Amino acid sequence: MLNSPVEEIKSRLNIVDVVGEYVKLQKAGANWKANCPFHHEKSPSFMVNEEKQIFHCFGCNKGGDVITFVKEIESLDFKETLKILAEKAGVQLANFNPKVQNEKNKVLEALELATGFYEKQLWDGAGKEKILKYLSDRGISTESIRKFRLGYAPEGWDNILKFLLGKGFSANDILAAGLIIDKQIGTSRYYDRFRDRIMFPVMDVMGKVVGYSARVAPGGDESQAKYINTPETGVYHKSKALYGIFQAKQEIKNKNFVLLVEGNLDVIASHQAGLENTVAVSGTALTFEQLDILKRYTENIKMLFDMDSAGQAAARRSAQLCFEKGFSPAVVALEDGKDAADVVAKDPQKLLEAVSKSTQALEYFLKEELKNNSKNTVGGKKAIAKSLAEIIGHISNKIEKMHWISKLAQELEVEENIIADVIKNASPETSRTFEEKNVSGGGDDLKFAKRSQMICEKIAGLLLANSDLWESVSSDDELKSIFLEDEILRFILKEGKSVNFSYENMVMRVNESVQNRLQEMYFDAKYKFGQNGVEEFDKNQIKEIFDHYLEEYKKELQKERINSIIRDIKKAEQNGDKESLLLLMNEFSKLSKELK
Repeated sequence: MLNSPVEEIKSRLNIVDVVGEYVKLQKAGANWKANCPFHHEKSPSFMVNEEKQIFHCFGCNKGGDVITFVKEIESLDFKETLKILAEKAGVQLANFNPKVQNEKNKVLEALELATGFYEKQLWDGAGKEKILKYLSDRGISTESIRKFRLGYAPEGWDNILKFLLGKGFSANDILAAGLIIDKQIGTSRYYDRFRDRIMFPVMDVMGKVVGYSARVAPGGDESQAKYINTPETGVYHKSKALYGIFQAKQEIKNKNFVLLVEGNLDVIASHQAGLENTVAVSGTALTFEQLDILKRYTENIKMLFDMDSAGQAAARRSAQLCFEKGFSPAVVALEDGKDAADVVAKDPQKLLEAVSKSTQALEYFLKEELKNNSKNTVGGKKAIAKSLAEIIGHISNKIEKMHWISKLAQELEVEENIIADVIKNASPETSRTFEEKNVSGGGDDLKFAKRSQMICEKIAGLLLANSDLWESVSSDDELKSIFLEDEILRFILKEGKSVNFSYENMVMRVNESVQNRLQEMYFDAKYKFGQNGVEEFDKNQIKEIFDHYLEEYKKELQKERINSIIRDIKKAEQNGDKESLLLLMNEFSKLSKELK
C-alpha cells in the first residue's frame, strides 16, 4: 500500500508522458533522449529512464524524478508542484479541501471568461476605435496587445455582471472574483467594478488570470483613480502579484536577471524592445513575497524606477529588501527621468544601453550621496556614512557586507570599525525569517566543507535511499553517537521514525531549501549515471557503500582529532606547560598508531 501522496502521484504518472509535454523525446535503447530544457546544447545529453522513472542530464547534471522535473522546469515550490501533479494524477492531497478548491476554480473560470469578454470589447466592441488608437499611439504593437491579453471594460454598470450571470455564475461567484462591487442596499445592489477602463490582466506564473490592473480610458473620468486593481481575493494577493511574470519567467532564467519596472506599459514596452525578462509590481511596493517568486528564476535584479524623489526612495527600499533576500540589485538610470515606455516609443536602443550600463545598487547610492554631501567635512562624512549604513546593514552575505564596509571606510578616509559602529547603531529592522537553520546549507558551502562533512553527505543519502538501513542505524546507539556531531545526519536520524523511514514522507515534512538538499543526496546515493544508461543500486549494494564510508568517516574523525592535538601541543610548548605536553604527546602517539 502506498503511504504518501508523493509515492501515489509518482505511481500514477509516467515521467515520459510528463517530460514529453515540454520537450521532444526520442527513443534511444532503454532510454529516451532530448536536448536538455535546462541549458543550451546542440546534441542531446538529456536522458529519461522509463523503467526507473527518473531523468538526468549529462551536460548540466540536473536529475531527479517527475516531481523534480516539473518543479525545475516551472520554477515552482514543492507544494505548488505537488498540487499540479496531484490534479493531473487524480490524487487528493491530505490537506485538500474540495469546497475551497471548487470555489477557487470557479473564480479562475470567471476571470478567464471575463478576460475573453474584455478582449472582445477591445477588438470588436466599444474599445475598437479609441482604445486601440491610444495603445498604438503609446507604441504598443498588436502582437503585444495579444501577448499580454489587454482588453477594455466598456462604460455601463452591469456589463460583466450580466455576461457572467448568463454563463451560469452566481452574483457571489462574480463578487468573489473581484469583478463587481456590492452596495448592500436596494434590489440592484451589485455593479461592475471596472467601467470605461483599459484592462491589464495580472497572471500567475502558470498563466492563469488572477486579477486586473485597470487604467482609466483616454478621455474618461479623470476624477477617479488613474489605475485601480482587483481587491484581495482567494486567488489574487497584491503582495505576491508580479505583472508580466508568466511572459517573462523563461527569459529571466535564460538571461539570469530580471528587470523590475514600475508600470504595466513599461513592462510591455520593455518586452517589445527585446527585454522579455521584465516585470512590474502591481499596485504595491516591492515585497518579500514577490522576491521569493523572483528568486526561483534568478538572484540578479535590475531596478528601473522613476528618477524623482519618490522613485529613488522606492529604489532604495527595494534594494534593502533585495540585499536581505540575498539578491544582487542594480539600478538603471534613464536620461531626463523618462520611464521605459516613453524611451522605447522614441528609441528602443536607448533602453537596452541603459540596462546594459546599470550600476550596482550600493555603487549607485554612494555616487548619489557624494553628489549631495561633501566627504571632506565632518557633517558630510556623517551624512554619507549614515545613509549608506542603512543599506549595508541589510546585506545578508557577510563577505559582501565586509567589502562595502571596507570600501566606504576608504572613500571617507576613516577606520573600518567606525563604519561598522555606524551600521550597528543604524540597527535596520530586518524581518528575515527565510534563513533556515538545521540542514538548509549546501551548494557552494560544501566547497569549503571538511572531508568528514562531505562523507556525512554521502552517508545521509545512503540512509534516505535504503529505508531498512536508515531504521537500523536509528536504533544503533553506538552509530548514533558517532553521527551526533553532524547536523544533517542528526536531523535525518531524529526524524526517521516519524516519517516511517520514507524519503518521500521526509520531503513532505521539510521546507524547500531542505528538500533540494535531501533530493540531491538521495539521487546521488541511489543511482549511478553513465553514457550507456542508469544503474540503480539495490539495498545490499547501498549497505556495502555505507560500510565503506563509515570506516572512512571514523578515520577522518581521528585525523581531525590528531590535528587538534597538534595545535594544542604547539600551545603547550609556547606556554611551557610540560605536564599537558606529556599527556598530549601520549595521546598523539596512540591515535597515530590506531590510524595506521
